[in-house]
Amino acid sequence: MPVPDSMNVEATPDLPGAIRSAFSAPEIADWLRARERLRGAGYGRTVPRAYERSSLALAPKLGAGPTIALAKLVSHVAIRVSPRAAERVCTAADTVAQRYEPEEFTAWLALMTRITTQAPESVYPFLDNLERLVGRLSEQALEDWVATGLRLAGRDADKRSAYFSLQTAEAQRALEHESGEQSFYDHERRLRAYLTAISGATPPLRVAPTGMGEKAARRVSFAGNVILVPPSLPGYRGETEPLFRAALAHIGAHINFTKTRFEIGQLKPLQMAVVSLIEDARVEELAAQEMPGLRRLWQGFHVAQPGGLPTAPSLFARLARALIDPDFDDPDGWVQKGRRMFMEARERWADPAISREIGNLLGNDLGQLRVQFNAKDYVVQPAYRDDNLGLWALDEPPPEEAQTLEVQVDTVQLRRSEPTPGAVKQSQQQEQTESDRVEKVAPVTEDAEEGRAVASYPEYDYEIGRERANWTVVKEYPATPGNRRFWQELQDAQGPLLSRITGLVRSAQIGRARREKRQAEGEVLDLDACIEAATALRAGEFPDHRLYERQAPPTRDLAVSLLLDISQSTADLVPGTQHRILDMERDATAVLAHAMNEIGDPFAINAFCSAGREDVRVVAVKRFSDALDEETGSALSGLKPGYSTRLGAALRHAGKDLAQVPRHRRLLLLITDGEPSDIDSPDPDYLVRDAQRAVRSLSALGIDVFCVGLGPRNKEQEAAIFGRNGFIQIDELSTLPDKLLSLYLRLTR
Repeated sequence: MPVPDSMNVEATPDLPGAIRSAFSAPEIADWLRARERLRGAGYGRTVPRAYERSSLALAPKLGAGPTIALAKLVSHVAIRVSPRAAERVCTAADTVAQRYEPEEFTAWLALMTRITTQAPESVYPFLDNLERLVGRLSEQALEDWVATGLRLAGRDADKRSAYFSLQTAEAQRALEHESGEQSFYDHERRLRAYLTAISGATPPLRVAPTGMGEKAARRVSFAGNVILVPPSLPGYRGETEPLFRAALAHIGAHINFTKTRFEIGQLKPLQMAVVSLIEDARVEELAAQEMPGLRRLWQGFHVAQPGGLPTAPSLFARLARALIDPDFDDPDGWVQKGRRMFMEARERWADPAISREIGNLLGNDLGQLRVQFNAKDYVVQPAYRDDNLGLWALDEPPPEEAQTLEVQVDTVQLRRSEPTPGAVKQSQQQEQTESDRVEKVAPVTEDAEEGRAVASYPEYDYEIGRERANWTVVKEYPATPGNRRFWQELQDAQGPLLSRITGLVRSAQIGRARREKRQAEGEVLDLDACIEAATALRAGEFPDHRLYERQAPPTRDLAVSLLLDISQSTADLVPGTQHRILDMERDATAVLAHAMNEIGDPFAINAFCSAGREDVRVVAVKRFSDALDEETGSALSGLKPGYSTRLGAALRHAGKDLAQVPRHRRLLLLITDGEPSDIDSPDPDYLVRDAQRAVRSLSALGIDVFCVGLGPRNKEQEAAIFGRNGFIQIDELSTLPDKLLSLYLRLTR
C-alpha cells in the first residue's frame, strides 16, 4: 500500500483522541504514516492494532519521537522474528515507558533492535523477563547486561537463549552485578565456611534455581540434605553479607535443634505459618544460649513496629520481633498473648512440641478474628528466616486447602533428586565443582587431559568501556614429552652460534649504574661528605677521609618471560623449507634461552593457545624456578600447534608471574605469527582491543611487552596493540634466531 507524502489529519476519522491531543499536526502526520506502513506491511491486523494501543499510552508520557520510532522497531521484529513477537514488543514498550525517561526509552528501542538483529531467538526470552530487568536495572545497566550475554554466548544460539531466559548462573550473576546489589556469589566461600563453623555441619549449599519469574525463591530454604540460597536478597544494599550470615545461622539453628519435621495433619496454612514462626523463635533462643552474639545478629533485622492494619503478615512480623527483642513493646493483644505463652514455656524450649501447641492456639485466635491470610503471597519476615519448608513432612499428600506456595513444591521436587545422606561426600564434591565453575578462579579439575584451571582474568569490552571481571579462565596443561636429547642435538647443530650468542649477551650491560658515595677514591667529590668533614674540622674533630663518590658499573638486573604462540597457524611450513613455523619459534627460543641461562638471567618460557574464553591453554615449558635441563628441552620440543590466539589472557597470565620477580627490568617477549582471535569472538576488534588493554595494564606494572611478529603482519594493528616501538616484523623466518638475539640485546641495553 503506497504511503502518502502528506495526510489530511482532519479527514482521518479513526485518529485517536490521545494522539490528537498529544502531538502537533506534523507529528500526527508522521504517526499516521508509521501506522499506515504497519497496516500495509502484511503483518496482519493485530500488529498495527497493538502499535496503536501502545501509542495511546506512550504519547502523553514520551511524546511523538519515541512513539513514532517504536513503529520501526515493531516492523523490524515482525520481519526478523514474527508478528506475534512484534505485538509483544508493543506490550513491553508500555512496561518500559513506566520505568524509563524518553531518552532512555529511545535507547531501549536501539537495544531491542540490536537483540533482534544479533540474537533473534532470544527476543521472546528477553521480553518474558523484561519487567523484572527494567525493575532492577537502569537503561545503561540493561545495555551492559545484554552486551554481557551476547559476549558470553557468542554464536551459540542456545546459550544466548538460556542467558536471556535468566536460566544460567552467569545471567543471574551479571544481573546482580549490574543492579549494584551484592549477591551470594560475592561471599560464597566465606559463607560456606561460616555455615560449617556455626552449625558444625557441611550440608550441600546451592544457589536456588533462577529464571522462575515470580516463583523465584525469595528466602533461604532447607529440606532433606540441601540448603538453597537465593542469588540475592534485594533491598539490603550494604548488608548483604550480614544478612546471608544471619540466614545461614538460622538454618544452622534448625539443623541443631529441629531434629524431626512436623506432620501437617489437619493444619491450615495459617496455622502452619504460626507454628513455623514459634519454631523459628524456639531454635533461635536455644542457639543464642550457646552463642549469644547470634541474638544481636538476628535482632538487627527485626524492624516491625506496632500499629497499622492488623494483617496476618504484619502481626507475624510483630510477634517475631516480640519473641526475640525483650524491649519491644506492642499493645496488640494477639502479639502479647503469643509472647506470654512462649515465655511461660521457657522450661520446655528444648521440646519442639511447644511450637505446635502454641502455634495451634494462636492460629485459632487469628481465625476467630477473621484475619485474612494468603499462603501464595506470604513471604516470611524478616528476610533472614527460611521459607519454613524444611519444618514440615511434605512427603505425605498435603491437604487441598493447604495451597502451599508453588515455589515450595517446586523446590521439594528439586530436592527429591538430591543424593541420600550416604552420598553426602559425593554431593559435596559435586557442590564444590559447581562452586568452582561459578568462581572460575581456583583449580577446578586435576584431569590432565582437561587442563587445570589456575587463574581467571578480566577481559576488556570496548563496547561497554570496561573490563568484565573473571571473564577468561587460564588452564595449565602438562607439557607433552618430546626429544630428551634436545639440548645436546642443538649444541651439535648450532655450537658456533650458541658460543657467539652467549658471548654477545654476556658483554651486554643491563641494569642501572650505581652511584657509590663516601669513597676514599672516586671521580668527583661527595658534597655531603665534604660538608660533614668541614663541620668536624671546625669542631676540632678528626674528619672522615672518604670524601669521593664514583659510578659503579651496572649489574645485570633483568627478568624475561618468553611467550610463544602455538596456535594452529604455527603448523604451517616456513616458505621454501620443510620446517614448521613452530619449529622455528622453538629453535630461536632455545638459542636465546641457552644464552640467558649461561649468564644467569632469570627467565621463564610459556606457550599458549586458546579454545574459547574458558579454556585459554598455557604450557609452562620453564618456570622461573626451573633449571634449563633435560626436562625443559623435552617440554620445548614437545610443543604441538592447535586452536586459537586469545592473546590478552595469555599476556596477563605471563605478566602476573613476571611481576613477582624482583628485578629492575622485566621484559615480556611475545613470539607470534597470528592476530588475536578465538572461536567465541566473531567481532575482529574485540580481542585486539583487549590485547591492547592488557599491554597497557602490564606497562603500568613496570613490565615492558614486546612482540616479535612472524610473517606478513597488519602493522597498524600491531602498533595499536604494542605501540609504534613495541613490535618488530620478521619476514624471513630463517633469520629468526639471529634477529631475536639482536632484538634482545637492543631491548636490554
